[in-house]
Amino acid sequence: MAYPVMLDPRTVAYLATDADGSGPWMYAVDVERRVPHRISTGLESYTSLAASADGTRLVTTIATPRTSLWRLSLSGEGTAAAASGPSLVAANGLTPRFGPGLLLYVSAQGGREGVWSLQRGATREIWGSPHAHIVGAPALSPDGRSIAFAAREGDRSRLYLVDPDGGHPRVVTDSLALRGNLAWSPDGQSLVSGVVREGEPRVMRIPLNGDAPVPLVAEYSLDPVWSPDGRFLLYSGADVGTTFPLRAAAADGRPYPLPSVMLTRGARRVAFLRDPQRLVILRGEIGHKDPWLLDLSTGAERPLAVLPADFTIGDFDISADGTEIVFDRQQPNSYLALIERPTI
Repeated sequence: MAYPVMLDPRTVAYLATDADGSGPWMYAVDVERRVPHRISTGLESYTSLAASADGTRLVTTIATPRTSLWRLSLSGEGTAAAASGPSLVAANGLTPRFGPGLLLYVSAQGGREGVWSLQRGATREIWGSPHAHIVGAPALSPDGRSIAFAAREGDRSRLYLVDPDGGHPRVVTDSLALRGNLAWSPDGQSLVSGVVREGEPRVMRIPLNGDAPVPLVAEYSLDPVWSPDGRFLLYSGADVGTTFPLRAAAADGRPYPLPSVMLTRGARRVAFLRDPQRLVILRGEIGHKDPWLLDLSTGAERPLAVLPADFTIGDFDISADGTEIVFDRQQPNSYLALIERPTI
């Protein structure tokens, strides 16, 4: 919660994020009834708020960040290719995920947010809605026949499956408070995701046959990533100041041995580089991070690539052969808006 302002003697407006981290949105609360409700619509994110003395005028800063997709070639040894810098893939996109012959990502265009694909140089919208916010990144099944993604509309999250061409969309469940990224189980029969239980996200296995979800990790856990051999999954723990731990669990949920790894805010995404012992993480300051390579068997780290100073990574993925990294570049942008409240 931030920037509280009085609209009248009993109404306070303020900015706050949703439980899934989206926003900040604009809310109002009656100070006597103490029931907050969102008063902004659409996908606009607000970063400041002020009001005139009589509450009839609001001025707010609306964030309109530009997020684009970029590609960086890697050598077979897991280093940036010589004399090769990032190249633009898509002018509007985030949370990229590789699949056989295609690239999945999320994009907001024309007032609607949706899941898109890039295949053979052509882009297409697979699913979209003007009222929903995509939670995390889309995930392609191991056999390449289904795309899973979560979308939040109002207070409800829905887990969807859809064909790669956009056909046969169906809702797997709409009763779970999903958080962070999804991951397919190695056998393709279930998905794992952070689900809010007792006030915090915990990784759960979500069967696709309609069975009840199964708790997999008993502590705060987000953004699961399966190892290439399916023996264990990685997840990020709760924030401790501006850092959080990277932890692992075996396929049956038991703790899995892992070197002590602490990452910084904005670096929750990790990805394996071809084998279960080589992991790509993000290292650096909160405002700028570079991809690093972490050896899980020894704990040794080294830079994978050095990006230009004005590049801020939000999310990324590594191709199956380890020769390419695709990431979203976040560029801040905002404008001031004046809101006139009707007088009665």
